Amino acid sequence: MHRIRFVPLFVFLAGAIVFGCGRSGLDTQPVSGKVTFDGQPIAEGRITFRGTGSDPRAFSAEIKNGQYQMEAMAGQMKVEVIASRPVPGKFDESNPGEKVPVGEMYIPAKYNSQSELTAEVTTGKNELNFDLTGGAAGQAEAAAGQAEAAAGQAEAAAGDPAAGSKAPAP
Repeated sequence: MHRIRFVPLFVFLAGAIVFGCGRSGLDTQPVSGKVTFDGQPIAEGRITFRGTGSDPRAFSAEIKNGQYQMEAMAGQMKVEVIASRPVPGKFDESNPGEKVPVGEMYIPAKYNSQSELTAEVTTGKNELNFDLTGGAAGQAEAAAGQAEAAAGQAEAAAGDPAAGSKAPAP
């Protein structure tokens, strides 16, 4: 008698195992590409595509030797890239007898936590490449900009004798 009650349950479970629970229903598209930072392929990292519309689902893939492959839904995406690398000569020695290399997150926030990157994933195959800047080249640009600003301030001060000495009146 007890066997008869379990037959429908067994048939249902066997069907679920054999046929699965069905597709997720997501219509994803193949996305691949290259990611460089200051002209060099990112050795190891992660790239994430996050929907910007009413469906903020995220799709992520590993970056290896500057390349990635994933599946993502079609639509406008916010793109985030993270990567770390060891800091030469720096070690964490907080555990006695261990000398662990210290790493740094070297991709600027404008490409991850405060990402300005966007991409459009379309139906079909997508090749989306990202050339990021901000390391040595970006620091050189910032230093050049600061030098120009300092030169401009020096010129302004030379043209205005009072510009260099703003002492309060007695």
